[in-house]
Amino acid sequence: MDEHKQSCVENFEKFTWKVENFSFLDTQLNYYSEPFVVGGYPWKILLYKRGDNADGLSLFLSVVETANMSNGWSRHVKFRLLVFNQHDSNKTIISDELELEFNARLTEFGLKSFVSSTLLHDSHSGFLVKDVCIVGAKISIYKSKHEKEVSKDTYLNTSYTSQSQAENLEVEGRSQTQEKVQSHESELVDFKGLGQIEKAFVPLLEEACTQQPSLIVSQQKRSGKFMEWAFMALGRVLYFLKTKKVKDMNDLACKELQMLWEELELFSFDLTWLEPRVQSALRMKSYLEKLDESQKLKNTLVVLELEIERLKSKIDTLDVSIDAARELMRIEDLEETDLEAELGFMKS
Repeated sequence: MDEHKQSCVENFEKFTWKVENFSFLDTQLNYYSEPFVVGGYPWKILLYKRGDNADGLSLFLSVVETANMSNGWSRHVKFRLLVFNQHDSNKTIISDELELEFNARLTEFGLKSFVSSTLLHDSHSGFLVKDVCIVGAKISIYKSKHEKEVSKDTYLNTSYTSQSQAENLEVEGRSQTQEKVQSHESELVDFKGLGQIEKAFVPLLEEACTQQPSLIVSQQKRSGKFMEWAFMALGRVLYFLKTKKVKDMNDLACKELQMLWEELELFSFDLTWLEPRVQSALRMKSYLEKLDESQKLKNTLVVLELEIERLKSKIDTLDVSIDAARELMRIEDLEETDLEAELGFMKS
């Protein structure tokens, strides 16, 4: 555990935020950076100016809540907050390392008195240059619960899987299935005097025949070879249902099960006890497709939520810029002049 934590500590990722028109920020408002992805999860930096000059600048790390979160979500992180010195990087102010678990009850954490107003507004300090302040955060993720990661560079395409990737996975799965069959194909054993059956099928057939005695009764008047084929066909279906998982039921697996089932139906077994299980397995393909579509929609929702947060931050920035422009116009207060008047060369 300690080794794991140590490796995480060394893997800090950094985000910086250039805050323009700083002097026009309202002391009554909170200002958020655009959302950014660090460690696989979206964040924002929260900044506000304290009304009391002794306190100056406050800085927090804030969780961006998205559709990827489920009940009980948490992010266990270490992070540092920064205010960059634009004259001398060695004088950049960096907070002590903070370690905590963000969750539904704690979505923001930071320092209310990060930089004093006196230092910040000192024209020689380098923290506020041309009315621009640059802040940032360095973040390292230990672990998270009940929340999917978001790709830092490609989160807009998280729901996309190429056709070639799907085909490769399908071929790989088929190859693995063939290897499993081949591994026990040569191990044939006698099953209750009804024929030579693959060894892996025997315990499954014994369980089925114990619960459904009619399986053996229905085949007793058949030829030895017919019985062998019948129970081999039944064994294949039982083995498929026993070894496959819900997540395995892609198009290829459904086709394989359908083929095995149609083959089994030729042998006149009473299969009313088994058919619901087979049909349920065949419906898993539709379920998985809907589940995949649901995940794609969830990923899209996450992207849209992040975009909304980004646009909100952009609007806040533009509001500050508009206030700055209005203030400049008020200060200059240009005298109105008739733009159509002649310049003239004689003093009137």
